[in-house]
Amino acid sequence: MEAHIASLPVVYADESMNSGQNLLDPNQPVFSVAGVHLPDDLAASIVDEIRAQIPPSQKEPKYTSLVRSSGGRKALMRAFAQLPEGSVRVSYAHKGFMVATKMVDILVEPLAHRDGLNLYENGALQLAGMLHLIGVTTGFEASHKKMQEAFVGWMRRQTSTDNLFASIAEHRKSVSVQSEELSQWLELLEHCRSVADATSREDRDDSLDPAVPTLYVIAAGFREDLGDFRLVHDDSKVIDRHSANLSSVHLLPDVARPGKFNRQAASHISFADSLDHPQFQIADWTAGAVRQWATWLAVGGRDRFAEELGPVVDAWSLWGVWPPNPEG
Repeated sequence: MEAHIASLPVVYADESMNSGQNLLDPNQPVFSVAGVHLPDDLAASIVDEIRAQIPPSQKEPKYTSLVRSSGGRKALMRAFAQLPEGSVRVSYAHKGFMVATKMVDILVEPLAHRDGLNLYENGALQLAGMLHLIGVTTGFEASHKKMQEAFVGWMRRQTSTDNLFASIAEHRKSVSVQSEELSQWLELLEHCRSVADATSREDRDDSLDPAVPTLYVIAAGFREDLGDFRLVHDDSKVIDRHSANLSSVHLLPDVARPGKFNRQAASHISFADSLDHPQFQIADWTAGAVRQWATWLAVGGRDRFAEELGPVVDAWSLWGVWPPNPEG
């Protein structure tokens, strides 16, 4: 068995900007993860080329340091151009929107299920999108932020259920002054108090962390290309805690596709130090590039390099937790 596992193709994965369950860190609005499947010699060659262009005192040519200089940015683009098609897969999450999706998952979906409705087939993403859209509408930002903070605090057992629903009521009241139609979407949340009371007694550890669902997407994508493979992740406590679930997720029904099971991901997950494999360096660069590009999309402003990264990132992207375009 060990010989078989050792002979499998290997994918190396690394993250960028993981603030764990703190999804409202204003300095880290986006999370990204990248998986890299490259032969050792090609990966080492790409990394060595960049190492030759940085000071010897810099042990690791990390994305955050390379991107600060024009030379570093050019070196990154040269490295990206050498990556074979299909060798990189990335996923990402808009953390603010992820709060909305989790409010739907944790509060609304159980209520819908109780009434015989499969919300994942019938509008869960649209509902989360509407909650997010209300929150970024001029005039509603403050009460929306307070509601988000209360939900995240409640999920992390830092605030009470009473406080959560008081913030939901306050947000709905603020919105109703300008739009009774929009406030009805928030009224739906107020009807979920019984679900929250039941959920408050359950284990919610890591429920908000974007690392597990985004890594699953990458692993499932590589599975389609490679068949069975080994996933080697940079040291990560949260992935370690959920590695057994990730390896066996295909045995569970897919709630969004009745009658079908989840796609299979990596059968074997292990961990290693990022200094031991050149593929980790490339995973750091690709995850960093995706994070920079997605952050530019999320917050706006001028970022010429993020614009340049768009076509590159698009070729790697599998899926992201991202607000739907209100214009369709």
